[in-house]
Amino acid sequence: MQKHLRLRFMILTWGLLMLLMAAIGLGIGVYMGKSAETAVIEAIGNALLQFDEPGNRMFAGSNYGMAAIRLDGNGNVTDLRTSHLQFSMGSAEEAAAQLQEMTSESGIVTIGDSSYRYRYEYGNGEKHIVLAERSQELQRKASAKEIVVWIALLSGILLLPMSLLLSRWVTKPIEAAWEKQNAFVSDATHELKTPLAVITTNTEAILANDAATIESQAKWFGSIQGETSRMSSLVRDLLFLAKADAGEIRLDVEELHISELLEGMLMEWEVTAFEAERQFDYEVTPSLIYYGDWDRIKQMTEAMLDNAVSYTPKGGSIQVEVNRDKRMRLRIVISNTGAEIPEGEREKIFDRFYRLDASRARETGGSGLGLSVARCIVGLHNGTITAESAGGINTFTAVLGAVTAESE
Repeated sequence: MQKHLRLRFMILTWGLLMLLMAAIGLGIGVYMGKSAETAVIEAIGNALLQFDEPGNRMFAGSNYGMAAIRLDGNGNVTDLRTSHLQFSMGSAEEAAAQLQEMTSESGIVTIGDSSYRYRYEYGNGEKHIVLAERSQELQRKASAKEIVVWIALLSGILLLPMSLLLSRWVTKPIEAAWEKQNAFVSDATHELKTPLAVITTNTEAILANDAATIESQAKWFGSIQGETSRMSSLVRDLLFLAKADAGEIRLDVEELHISELLEGMLMEWEVTAFEAERQFDYEVTPSLIYYGDWDRIKQMTEAMLDNAVSYTPKGGSIQVEVNRDKRMRLRIVISNTGAEIPEGEREKIFDRFYRLDASRARETGGSGLGLSVARCIVGLHNGTITAESAGGINTFTAVLGAVTAESE
């Protein structure tokens, strides 16, 4: 599909660029042709203005092959003057005869094997005719046509590889998105398959023993409940990310006493961390006011906390700080002890379903979506989230918008 898309885009791009170059070439050709015509017409006009000058001074400054014919009232040739042109009296009489039949005062006439532009005027009972040979004009027009043809050929040759490169550059994000989508669907299918398989197995074990009591089957029911909860959380995160990709997430922004709200939530997580045998400490700058969506900020913070608890070994510690940075933006920093995150992996861990150690999926119970959800929510609040790792401590920092203190 990607190859077909790239090919179609390349053909479309090449075609549009060719049309553009053809229009440019045609414009150049038309301009050159009109310029050649205009130059000849101006030369004829200047000669007519100086028609009564003695000798050939009427042709001063012109390099065109030109002839001036004077006719009396009866249409007879009484004077013939030429410049850069072999033009006989017989040709002059032939020109006069043709022009007597023409109603237009200017145009093109063919005399013998040559083509001329002409223009005539009346004055003092006479007819003044000026002819200019069109050889230079026709030569310039022929050159203009050649230029248009060369522009078309060179454009076709040069624009084809350019269109190919452009199509690759433009379709690269689409291909990357397509690959991510395929990987996303594959990973989601795999993640859903595991709890469904466990639920199916446990259900079969329960149904296989009709005489068993609910109490005796408690471990199977507990396993089903755990997997159902895990699958429910996974589906919720998947739906959230899908809606975020579609631009369907709308924030319910309001004034938040963010210090009180986060401190209340952290008190609950202190219990969770204690039950998981992790040390949990937090420090919240009091009386901070922030305008945002509390439900989403809570979802983001809990995703970061869940990641910290999951990847902190038993006996390890988790530290949370809520304060303002130098630019007066809300900053939530969550640090935990644990295996160091390699530098090349610190950005990837925010990708969907990405885990540093895939074998720990069942152990931690995570789906690999928590940090992706957190990054998405941070982005909705026009903030940033980063990961750092040094000295056995992993630190995740979410920076949101401007925050104020109640006393300010």
